[in-house]
Amino acid sequence: MPESMDGRLDLFDHFSKHTANSDPGAHAQMYDGLPEEMGALCGVLHHLLLHMFWIGEKTYGITYEQLKASGRRMCEEFALSTAEERLESIRALDSRPLTELRPVEARSIGCCRDYALMLTSILRHRGVPARMRTGVALYFKSDDGYLIEDHYVTEHWNRAEARWQLTDPQIDDVQRPAIREGLDTVDLPSDVFLTGWQLLQGLREGTVPETVGFPPVNAGLAYGRNKLFADFMSLTGTELPVHGWWGLGEPKESDPNDEELMD
Repeated sequence: MPESMDGRLDLFDHFSKHTANSDPGAHAQMYDGLPEEMGALCGVLHHLLLHMFWIGEKTYGITYEQLKASGRRMCEEFALSTAEERLESIRALDSRPLTELRPVEARSIGCCRDYALMLTSILRHRGVPARMRTGVALYFKSDDGYLIEDHYVTEHWNRAEARWQLTDPQIDDVQRPAIREGLDTVDLPSDVFLTGWQLLQGLREGTVPETVGFPPVNAGLAYGRNKLFADFMSLTGTELPVHGWWGLGEPKESDPNDEELMD
């Protein structure tokens, strides 16, 4: 990692450089001509990507069966882990510039992690310090309030305001009714997203329920530890594939060795 003159890590330099996963590689020229404004940039991603778990007749007007019948290998697309691979998938589906609107059936299938990684990749390509963050979102609606939802977002350094800004590039007009009314997804408030460490703190303090995550296996403390590691890996140069499993204890157990490692 790059260091400043006094030997400390130069964070801005570090986060403005590509990792192996964020590097567009041979497809870097596809970023030419993209809009500068963050909301418009998210809008581009909305018609390049299609979230696997939002596919449906009532959402985007297309079904899994229709996509499969067209020859799409949806699980293979979902498993793509680098920006270069994702751009190759996007180009194979539609070779026009990224700013051209695409029909739903020509969008590359991924999840929140892929929206976050692609926005991170574009920003780093411009020399903007950016990083993918993972944890839980607190702004998706449920019947009795709001969910604690596994999620990935992008964080970039807002030079004009000298602060790190969180952006959820996944939420488009189709998904917006499912989140808190009036929420600015381009500039998320700090209290609506818990990073891996904040999630683990909440579990330890009892402010986050033990059912969080993916019961019965990856939930509670085990889930919190996994998210902490995934967020840590993203910050230190390896944006992991979604739902990596670390095997650090069971949800209701507290292994002293695990706790020491987390701290």
